[in-house]
Amino acid sequence: MKVSMLTERKATSALKHLVKTCNRYAVAVAWAGANEIVESMLETENKLEKIIIGTHMYQTDPAVLRRFSKCKGARCLPPSGRLFHPKLYFFEMPDGYAAVVGSHNLTGGAFGGKNIEASVLLKGGEEDSIFLDLKSFIESQWSVAEDILEDKFLFAYEAQYLVNKEKLKDLNKFHNFSKPRAGAKTSPLAITWASFVDGVKSDDHHNLQGRLALLERAATLFLEYDSFDAMPRPERKAIAGTYAPNERGLDSIDWAWFGRMFGQGDFKNLVNESPQMLSNALDNIPVDGAISEENYDAFCQSFNRAFRNKTHKGGIATASRLLVMKRPDFFVGVNDANKRGICDAFGVAHTTLGLGNYWERIVMPMQNSPWWLAPRPRTALSARIWDNRSALLDSIYYEPK
Repeated sequence: MKVSMLTERKATSALKHLVKTCNRYAVAVAWAGANEIVESMLETENKLEKIIIGTHMYQTDPAVLRRFSKCKGARCLPPSGRLFHPKLYFFEMPDGYAAVVGSHNLTGGAFGGKNIEASVLLKGGEEDSIFLDLKSFIESQWSVAEDILEDKFLFAYEAQYLVNKEKLKDLNKFHNFSKPRAGAKTSPLAITWASFVDGVKSDDHHNLQGRLALLERAATLFLEYDSFDAMPRPERKAIAGTYAPNERGLDSIDWAWFGRMFGQGDFKNLVNESPQMLSNALDNIPVDGAISEENYDAFCQSFNRAFRNKTHKGGIATASRLLVMKRPDFFVGVNDANKRGICDAFGVAHTTLGLGNYWERIVMPMQNSPWWLAPRPRTALSARIWDNRSALLDSIYYEPK
């Protein structure tokens, strides 16, 4: 028996050649997606004796299943029970047998160069019992698999595949979270929902009901007006936190909580006189639902453009203030009173935190914390805290000078 290794494009070339020159072939794979090998197989479906495709973890493209469903020997295994995980291609050749066994699923990643893969190509004859074992394995799995039926399995699988598709993208991302710095308070990644609520309620520097009233009033403003620049000036000043200490704030709310920005001259001027570019930035953040890194990056680009040719640039304090007012469930404000505490807890040097790394260093680890991931409570006060939980993280790390 001859054994050779297949990596990268060699596997694609070898499989295409085997499909073209074999008499018959059978396949058992965990996942399938659009790629060159699928096209070669469908062009020679008269040779396809049996194929079993797994669907666990919704990695298999339903469009590919639909195309194979027209082949007589095609079956699938539903995404439940034991994980179906083989990658086996068996060929009956004019002069013996061949098989490819290894890591190559029938996917675009495996046969398109995206993945790092390794498989072995076996070539031999009837004297090599391994080929009978491989064929027997495929037949045993095919016997318990299901036909790929449009009105039954495919209908249900495709609906759930689409629901889970966005979740699968997150599995391709890895974020480098850091341990708390020496002397820091507890890492947000170690805080439970119960301890988070206790920390918010025991804040000695703020009034919880007043802070919730502020955040909830801000939420109504973003729902009432189409955009930030459509708001009257008093409402814009409230959102931006630019009321002077001696001014009566909108609705008698202390809008200085979550960061007083009265001293930020260029920012204050934009809020009062030229709010359109700040408004454009905030338009990138949806008023509800998920917020992506792309949404945040678009916000940052527009926000920075608003300060072009200004003496004082917009920074993390003013930007996070706006973000918190629009989405207190996703963002925490960073200002002089809490910056060191928050950064130390997240393992970040407070002198290096800025708009360019705020998402990676603060937002992402926050969204992977137990308290943030907790389900929304049913009790009224706890539900209000949950709706504004990211903004209220400030309560735990607030240390005024």
